[in-house]
Amino acid sequence: MRKPVEGIITAVILVILLASVVGFLLDRPVFLSYAYSESMTPTISKGDLFFINPLSKGGDVGDIIVFHRQDDWTVHRIFAVAEAGYVTKGDNNVATDQQDGVYPMVKKADVIGKVVTVFGHPLVIRGGGSFIESVRSRLTNLYAIAIILLLGTFITFSGLGEGKRRRKKRRGYLKVRASTVYALMAVSVVAGFLFITVASWGTLAFTYSSTLAGGQREGWYLPGSTFERNLSVENNALYPFHYFVESKGDRIEILGENEFTVGGKDSHTLGVKVSVPEDTRIYREEVQVRAYPAILPGRVVGFLYALNPYLPLLAYALELTAVLLAFYYLAEIGRGDVLRIRIGRRSLLNKLAGDG
Repeated sequence: MRKPVEGIITAVILVILLASVVGFLLDRPVFLSYAYSESMTPTISKGDLFFINPLSKGGDVGDIIVFHRQDDWTVHRIFAVAEAGYVTKGDNNVATDQQDGVYPMVKKADVIGKVVTVFGHPLVIRGGGSFIESVRSRLTNLYAIAIILLLGTFITFSGLGEGKRRRKKRRGYLKVRASTVYALMAVSVVAGFLFITVASWGTLAFTYSSTLAGGQREGWYLPGSTFERNLSVENNALYPFHYFVESKGDRIEILGENEFTVGGKDSHTLGVKVSVPEDTRIYREEVQVRAYPAILPGRVVGFLYALNPYLPLLAYALELTAVLLAFYYLAEIGRGDVLRIRIGRRSLLNKLAGDG
Protein backbone atom coordinates (compact mmCIF):
# COMPACT_ATOMS: atom_id res chain seq x y z
CA MET A 1 0.00 0.00 0.00
CA ARG A 2 2.87 2.32 0.83
CA LYS A 3 4.51 2.03 -2.58
CA PRO A 4 1.42 3.05 -4.65
CA VAL A 5 0.81 6.04 -2.36
CA GLU A 6 4.41 7.18 -2.67
CA GLY A 7 4.24 6.72 -6.43
CA ILE A 8 1.08 8.79 -6.72
CA ILE A 9 2.54 11.58 -4.57
CA THR A 10 5.77 11.59 -6.57
CA ALA A 11 3.85 11.67 -9.88
CA VAL A 12 1.68 14.57 -8.72
CA ILE A 13 4.73 16.55 -7.58
CA LEU A 14 6.53 15.91 -10.86
CA VAL A 15 3.51 16.98 -12.91
CA ILE A 16 3.23 20.21 -10.92
CA LEU A 17 6.96 20.85 -11.22
CA LEU A 18 6.98 20.22 -14.95
CA ALA A 19 3.92 22.38 -15.54
CA SER A 20 5.41 25.13 -13.39
CA VAL A 21 8.65 25.06 -15.37
CA VAL A 22 6.79 25.22 -18.67
CA GLY A 23 4.67 28.06 -17.35
CA PHE A 24 7.80 29.88 -16.17
CA LEU A 25 9.44 29.53 -19.57
CA LEU A 26 6.35 30.53 -21.56
CA ASP A 27 5.57 33.39 -19.17
CA ARG A 28 2.13 32.16 -18.22
CA PRO A 29 0.81 30.57 -15.01
CA VAL A 30 -0.24 26.91 -15.06
CA PHE A 31 -0.93 25.55 -11.56
CA LEU A 32 0.50 28.28 -9.34
CA SER A 33 0.69 32.05 -9.38
CA TYR A 34 0.64 34.97 -6.99
CA ALA A 35 -0.99 38.39 -6.78
CA TYR A 36 1.03 41.41 -7.89
CA SER A 37 -1.37 44.05 -6.57
CA GLU A 38 -4.00 44.74 -3.90
CA SER A 39 -6.92 44.57 -6.34
CA MET A 40 -8.25 41.31 -4.81
CA THR A 41 -7.60 42.18 -1.15
CA PRO A 42 -8.60 40.74 1.30
CA THR A 43 -9.57 37.61 -0.65
CA ILE A 44 -6.14 37.36 -2.28
CA SER A 45 -3.72 39.95 -0.96
CA LYS A 46 -0.62 41.20 -2.71
CA GLY A 47 2.09 38.55 -2.45
CA ASP A 48 -0.30 35.68 -1.73
CA LEU A 49 0.30 32.42 -3.60
CA PHE A 50 -2.83 30.82 -5.05
CA PHE A 51 -3.59 27.60 -6.93
CA ILE A 52 -5.16 27.36 -10.38
CA ASN A 53 -7.34 24.66 -11.91
CA PRO A 54 -6.30 24.80 -15.60
CA LEU A 55 -9.04 22.34 -16.62
CA SER A 56 -11.82 24.73 -15.62
CA LYS A 57 -11.78 27.61 -18.07
CA GLY A 58 -15.46 28.54 -17.93
CA GLY A 59 -17.04 30.51 -15.14
CA ASP A 60 -20.13 31.89 -13.48
CA VAL A 61 -20.76 35.06 -11.53
CA GLY A 62 -18.66 35.00 -8.38
CA ASP A 63 -15.93 32.71 -9.71
CA ILE A 64 -12.35 33.94 -9.52
CA ILE A 65 -10.61 33.43 -12.87
CA VAL A 66 -7.09 33.92 -14.21
CA PHE A 67 -7.04 35.56 -17.63
CA HIS A 68 -4.81 37.49 -19.99
CA ARG A 69 -5.44 41.19 -20.18
CA GLN A 70 -3.86 43.65 -22.58
CA ASP A 71 -0.76 44.13 -20.49
CA ASP A 72 -0.44 41.13 -18.17
CA TRP A 73 -2.03 38.11 -16.50
CA THR A 74 -4.78 39.05 -14.07
CA VAL A 75 -6.77 37.30 -11.34
CA HIS A 76 -10.21 38.90 -10.80
CA ARG A 77 -13.72 37.81 -9.97
CA ILE A 78 -16.50 37.46 -12.57
CA PHE A 79 -18.93 40.32 -11.97
CA ALA A 80 -21.32 39.60 -14.85
CA VAL A 81 -21.65 37.23 -17.81
CA ALA A 82 -22.62 38.50 -21.28
CA GLU A 83 -22.61 37.09 -24.80
CA ALA A 84 -19.38 38.95 -25.60
CA GLY A 85 -17.59 37.55 -22.55
CA TYR A 86 -17.11 38.28 -18.88
CA VAL A 87 -17.26 41.52 -16.92
CA THR A 88 -14.58 41.26 -14.24
CA LYS A 89 -13.78 43.17 -11.09
CA GLY A 90 -11.22 43.04 -8.32
CA ASP A 91 -12.74 42.66 -4.86
CA ASN A 92 -10.85 45.74 -3.70
CA ASN A 93 -11.68 47.84 -6.78
CA VAL A 94 -14.57 50.31 -6.92
CA ALA A 95 -15.31 49.85 -10.62
CA THR A 96 -15.25 46.90 -12.99
CA ASP A 97 -12.34 46.42 -15.37
CA GLN A 98 -14.57 47.22 -18.33
CA GLN A 99 -16.06 50.46 -16.98
CA ASP A 100 -15.39 53.49 -19.21
CA GLY A 101 -13.82 51.14 -21.76
CA VAL A 102 -10.56 50.76 -19.82
CA TYR A 103 -10.34 47.09 -20.78
CA PRO A 104 -12.39 44.97 -23.21
CA MET A 105 -14.67 42.13 -22.18
CA VAL A 106 -12.80 39.01 -21.13
CA LYS A 107 -13.31 36.30 -23.72
CA LYS A 108 -13.44 32.66 -22.68
CA ALA A 109 -10.39 31.98 -24.85
CA ASP A 110 -8.40 34.38 -22.65
CA VAL A 111 -9.21 32.44 -19.47
CA ILE A 112 -6.57 29.86 -18.50
CA GLY A 113 -8.27 28.56 -15.37
CA LYS A 114 -10.14 29.21 -12.15
CA VAL A 115 -8.68 29.74 -8.71
CA VAL A 116 -9.05 26.59 -6.59
CA THR A 117 -11.47 27.12 -3.72
CA VAL A 118 -12.20 25.10 -0.58
CA PHE A 119 -15.67 25.58 0.96
CA GLY A 120 -16.07 28.74 -1.08
CA HIS A 121 -12.74 30.28 -0.05
CA PRO A 122 -9.68 30.49 -2.36
CA LEU A 123 -6.84 28.14 -1.47
CA VAL A 124 -3.97 30.55 -0.84
CA ILE A 125 -0.62 30.61 0.95
CA ARG A 126 -0.27 33.97 2.60
CA GLY A 127 2.99 35.62 1.61
CA GLY A 128 4.08 32.66 -0.51
CA GLY A 129 4.32 34.75 -3.66
CA SER A 130 6.39 37.44 -1.93
CA PHE A 131 8.87 34.77 -0.84
CA ILE A 132 9.11 33.38 -4.39
CA GLU A 133 9.60 36.88 -5.81
CA SER A 134 12.36 37.65 -3.30
CA VAL A 135 14.16 34.45 -4.27
CA ARG A 136 13.59 35.00 -7.97
CA SER A 137 14.98 38.55 -7.76
CA ARG A 138 18.27 37.07 -6.58
CA LEU A 139 18.43 34.45 -9.32
CA THR A 140 18.75 34.58 -13.06
CA ASN A 141 16.27 32.67 -15.21
CA LEU A 142 18.81 29.91 -15.66
CA TYR A 143 19.34 29.32 -11.96
CA ALA A 144 15.60 29.31 -11.28
CA ILE A 145 14.98 26.73 -13.99
CA ALA A 146 17.94 24.61 -12.86
CA ILE A 147 16.75 24.55 -9.25
CA ILE A 148 13.25 23.43 -10.25
CA LEU A 149 14.54 20.77 -12.65
CA LEU A 150 17.07 19.42 -10.18
CA LEU A 151 14.47 19.29 -7.44
CA GLY A 152 12.22 17.26 -9.74
CA THR A 153 15.09 14.92 -10.63
CA PHE A 154 15.95 14.36 -6.97
CA ILE A 155 12.32 13.64 -6.07
CA THR A 156 12.09 11.18 -8.96
CA PHE A 157 15.09 9.09 -7.97
CA SER A 158 14.98 9.43 -4.20
CA GLY A 159 11.54 7.84 -4.10
CA LEU A 160 12.58 4.83 -6.18
CA GLY A 161 14.06 1.52 -5.22
CA GLU A 162 11.98 0.82 -2.14
CA GLY A 163 10.53 -2.38 -3.61
CA LYS A 164 8.02 -4.33 -1.63
CA ARG A 165 10.24 -4.64 1.40
CA ARG A 166 10.10 -2.17 4.22
CA ARG A 167 13.20 -0.52 5.45
CA LYS A 168 14.62 -2.44 8.37
CA LYS A 169 16.17 -0.51 11.18
CA ARG A 170 19.33 -1.98 12.59
CA ARG A 171 20.37 -0.64 15.90
CA GLY A 172 23.73 1.04 15.88
CA TYR A 173 23.97 1.52 12.07
CA LEU A 174 23.34 4.44 9.72
CA LYS A 175 22.24 3.16 6.31
CA VAL A 176 22.41 5.07 3.04
CA ARG A 177 20.28 3.74 0.18
CA ALA A 178 21.68 3.21 -3.28
CA SER A 179 18.75 5.15 -4.73
CA THR A 180 19.67 8.19 -2.64
CA VAL A 181 23.28 8.10 -3.77
CA TYR A 182 22.19 7.67 -7.38
CA ALA A 183 19.76 10.58 -7.00
CA LEU A 184 22.59 12.85 -5.90
CA MET A 185 24.70 11.68 -8.82
CA ALA A 186 21.81 12.24 -11.25
CA VAL A 187 21.27 15.75 -9.93
CA SER A 188 24.99 16.46 -10.36
CA VAL A 189 24.94 15.17 -13.94
CA VAL A 190 21.91 17.24 -14.94
CA ALA A 191 23.21 20.33 -13.15
CA GLY A 192 26.65 19.99 -14.69
CA PHE A 193 25.22 19.56 -18.16
CA LEU A 194 22.98 22.63 -17.85
CA PHE A 195 25.74 24.88 -16.58
CA ILE A 196 28.30 23.65 -19.10
CA THR A 197 25.80 24.31 -21.89
CA VAL A 198 25.06 27.83 -20.71
CA ALA A 199 28.76 28.47 -20.15
CA SER A 200 29.18 28.15 -23.92
CA TRP A 201 26.83 31.10 -24.46
CA GLY A 202 28.25 34.55 -25.02
CA THR A 203 28.45 37.53 -27.32
CA LEU A 204 30.51 38.55 -30.30
CA ALA A 205 31.36 42.24 -29.96
CA PHE A 206 33.25 44.86 -31.94
CA THR A 207 33.61 48.65 -31.94
CA TYR A 208 33.79 51.29 -34.67
CA SER A 209 33.71 55.05 -35.03
CA SER A 210 31.17 57.27 -36.72
CA THR A 211 33.28 60.18 -37.91
CA LEU A 212 33.56 62.72 -40.74
CA ALA A 213 37.01 61.30 -41.36
CA GLY A 214 35.48 57.95 -42.32
CA GLY A 215 37.72 55.72 -44.38
CA GLN A 216 40.99 57.28 -43.28
CA ARG A 217 41.59 54.55 -40.72
CA GLU A 218 40.34 51.05 -40.17
CA GLY A 219 37.12 51.10 -38.17
CA TRP A 220 36.26 54.70 -39.14
CA TYR A 221 33.03 55.13 -41.11
CA LEU A 222 31.04 58.09 -42.39
CA PRO A 223 27.80 58.92 -40.51
CA GLY A 224 24.76 57.41 -42.23
CA SER A 225 26.80 54.89 -44.20
CA THR A 226 26.74 51.10 -43.96
CA PHE A 227 29.45 48.49 -43.85
CA GLU A 228 29.73 44.72 -43.63
CA ARG A 229 31.93 42.68 -41.34
CA ASN A 230 32.69 39.01 -40.79
CA LEU A 231 32.68 37.49 -37.32
CA SER A 232 33.97 34.04 -36.38
CA VAL A 233 31.88 31.62 -34.30
CA GLU A 234 34.25 28.99 -32.91
CA ASN A 235 33.37 25.65 -31.37
CA ASN A 236 36.25 24.67 -29.11
CA ALA A 237 34.52 21.48 -27.96
CA LEU A 238 35.03 18.05 -29.49
CA TYR A 239 31.29 17.56 -30.07
CA PRO A 240 29.10 19.44 -32.62
CA PHE A 241 26.87 22.24 -31.33
CA HIS A 242 23.74 23.92 -32.68
CA TYR A 243 24.23 27.69 -32.73
CA PHE A 244 21.64 30.46 -32.66
CA VAL A 245 22.64 34.09 -33.13
CA GLU A 246 20.66 37.27 -32.57
CA SER A 247 21.63 40.88 -33.13
CA LYS A 248 21.51 43.06 -30.03
CA GLY A 249 20.29 46.38 -31.34
CA ASP A 250 18.67 47.94 -34.38
CA ARG A 251 21.90 49.08 -36.03
CA ILE A 252 23.20 45.60 -36.81
CA GLU A 253 21.72 43.04 -39.20
CA ILE A 254 22.77 39.41 -39.54
CA LEU A 255 23.46 38.30 -43.09
CA GLY A 256 22.49 34.74 -43.91
CA GLU A 257 21.07 32.18 -41.54
CA ASN A 258 20.94 32.80 -37.81
CA GLU A 259 20.81 29.04 -37.08
CA PHE A 260 23.65 26.68 -37.96
CA THR A 261 25.61 23.69 -36.68
CA VAL A 262 29.37 23.78 -36.11
CA GLY A 263 31.39 20.59 -35.79
CA GLY A 264 33.88 19.92 -33.05
CA LYS A 265 37.04 22.06 -33.21
CA ASP A 266 35.56 23.92 -36.15
CA SER A 267 34.35 27.47 -36.83
CA HIS A 268 31.69 29.31 -38.79
CA THR A 269 31.94 32.71 -40.48
CA LEU A 270 29.03 35.00 -39.66
CA GLY A 271 28.41 38.08 -41.79
CA VAL A 272 26.80 41.21 -40.34
CA LYS A 273 25.74 44.53 -41.81
CA VAL A 274 25.95 47.70 -39.71
CA SER A 275 24.13 50.99 -40.22
CA VAL A 276 26.38 53.76 -38.92
CA PRO A 277 24.51 56.34 -36.78
CA GLU A 278 24.56 60.04 -37.61
CA ASP A 279 26.00 61.06 -34.24
CA THR A 280 29.77 61.07 -34.37
CA ARG A 281 31.27 58.93 -31.62
CA ILE A 282 32.48 55.39 -30.89
CA TYR A 283 29.87 52.61 -30.99
CA ARG A 284 29.85 49.02 -29.80
CA GLU A 285 27.78 46.28 -31.44
CA GLU A 286 27.04 42.84 -30.05
CA VAL A 287 25.68 39.58 -31.41
CA GLN A 288 24.16 37.16 -28.88
CA VAL A 289 25.38 33.58 -29.41
CA ARG A 290 23.69 30.58 -27.78
CA ALA A 291 24.92 27.03 -28.32
CA TYR A 292 23.28 23.66 -27.63
CA PRO A 293 24.94 20.22 -27.89
CA ALA A 294 23.85 18.33 -31.00
CA ILE A 295 22.33 15.43 -29.07
CA LEU A 296 18.88 16.54 -30.18
CA PRO A 297 17.84 17.18 -33.80
CA GLY A 298 18.43 20.73 -34.94
CA ARG A 299 14.78 21.14 -35.93
CA VAL A 300 13.60 20.21 -32.44
CA VAL A 301 16.04 22.61 -30.81
CA GLY A 302 15.11 25.33 -33.30
CA PHE A 303 11.39 24.92 -32.62
CA LEU A 304 11.88 25.13 -28.86
CA TYR A 305 14.31 28.03 -29.20
CA ALA A 306 11.74 30.01 -31.19
CA LEU A 307 9.40 29.76 -28.19
CA ASN A 308 12.04 30.58 -25.59
CA PRO A 309 15.85 30.19 -25.52
CA TYR A 310 15.61 28.26 -22.23
CA LEU A 311 13.15 25.63 -23.48
CA PRO A 312 15.87 23.51 -25.17
CA LEU A 313 17.51 23.22 -21.73
CA LEU A 314 14.30 21.70 -20.42
CA ALA A 315 14.29 19.19 -23.29
CA TYR A 316 17.91 18.25 -22.59
CA ALA A 317 17.22 17.84 -18.88
CA LEU A 318 14.22 15.60 -19.57
CA GLU A 319 16.25 13.53 -22.03
CA LEU A 320 19.06 13.06 -19.52
CA THR A 321 16.57 12.18 -16.80
CA ALA A 322 15.00 9.53 -19.04
CA VAL A 323 18.43 8.01 -19.76
CA LEU A 324 19.34 8.01 -16.07
CA LEU A 325 16.01 6.40 -15.18
CA ALA A 326 16.53 3.66 -17.78
CA PHE A 327 20.00 2.96 -16.44
CA TYR A 328 18.62 2.94 -12.90
CA TYR A 329 16.18 0.14 -13.70
CA LEU A 330 18.48 -1.84 -16.00
CA ALA A 331 21.30 -1.81 -13.47
CA GLU A 332 18.90 -2.52 -10.58
CA ILE A 333 20.59 0.18 -8.55
CA GLY A 334 17.72 0.42 -6.10
CA ARG A 335 18.52 -2.87 -4.44
CA GLY A 336 20.18 -2.88 -1.04
CA ASP A 337 22.27 -0.36 0.86
CA VAL A 338 25.65 0.86 -0.33
CA LEU A 339 27.02 2.10 2.95
CA ARG A 340 26.62 1.21 6.60
CA ILE A 341 28.14 3.35 9.31
CA ARG A 342 28.14 2.02 12.84
CA ILE A 343 27.00 4.68 15.27
CA GLY A 344 26.82 2.59 18.46
CA ARG A 345 28.97 2.88 21.55
CA ARG A 346 31.70 0.78 20.04
CA SER A 347 31.92 2.84 16.87
CA LEU A 348 35.09 3.42 14.87
CA LEU A 349 35.45 6.92 16.31
CA ASN A 350 35.48 5.50 19.83
CA LYS A 351 38.14 3.01 18.88
CA LEU A 352 40.28 5.69 17.24
CA ALA A 353 39.96 7.77 20.40
CA GLY A 354 41.30 4.85 22.38
CA ASP A 355 38.07 4.19 24.28
CA GLY A 356 38.24 0.55 25.41
